[in-house]
Amino acid sequence: MLKKVIAVVLIVLSAGAWFYLDHLNKQEQMLAEQARQEMIQARAEAAARAAARAQFEAGLTETLSSCKVNADLAKEAFLTANRKPVKRKPGEFTIPEEVVAQADATLESAYAECQHAHDTQFAQGY
Repeated sequence: MLKKVIAVVLIVLSAGAWFYLDHLNKQEQMLAEQARQEMIQARAEAAARAAARAQFEAGLTETLSSCKVNADLAKEAFLTANRKPVKRKPGEFTIPEEVVAQADATLESAYAECQHAHDTQFAQGY
């Protein structure tokens, strides 16, 4: 009889221990799932930030490029407006050296302004 009581007590204790360990395992799995969900959310947020930064930088690069193209077009328009026809050669033109130097200086300052605007916008964006 005593053996049967001890056997029942041992069975009840082992079942209790098994249920307790099962409960701990379920809690651990729930914590692991929460950590996995947080990791997925953090990855999505990081990807969104990276995409926003790339879009911002692409916009700035496009703005810088268009500014430089406009400066190049202004230089070409200035040179075209200040060309002189070559005597006795119809359809041929020459551009004086001082006009070319002035156009180059203006282009260089326009590029510097474009770069300054780009740097300012970049610094304000981040």
